[in-house]
Amino acid sequence: FSLQNVLDIRHNQVEAVEIELSNLLARQLELERRLTSLHQVKTHLLDGLAAAMTGEINLHNIHLQQKDLALIIEYIEATAEELQEMIRRVNEKRQELVQAKQSEEMLQVLKRKRIEQYNAEQAQIESRAQDDLYIARGFKQRR
Repeated sequence: FSLQNVLDIRHNQVEAVEIELSNLLARQLELERRLTSLHQVKTHLLDGLAAAMTGEINLHNIHLQQKDLALIIEYIEATAEELQEMIRRVNEKRQELVQAKQSEEMLQVLKRKRIEQYNAEQAQIESRAQDDLYIARGFKQRR
């Protein structure tokens, strides 16, 4: 069937997009976990900073904790930006997958219609051949 090669290519494209989407989703999940972990570290550092500011104050220790906190905040911001970019890419890939599946489905419909048309043509040919046989028998019986 002439559309089968194109249909196979479209199906392979759909599978490739599905794989890419799953990889992007895995990366998004990894970034979400990292962001959660960084927020936990931030909370821990804030608790440590609050504890360091009570009782006997060690300015060097407080300064180090503030630097660590600033670094974690930078990591959080960078990871949040990366996560937003990943979410955007996932949404784009989902749209691409929808379009690829629609294209594949359109070709499936065309293939089914062509097969139906072919079957109808074959049925007509068989019907004509059968009619010809009946007509030939009728002439033969008359003679």
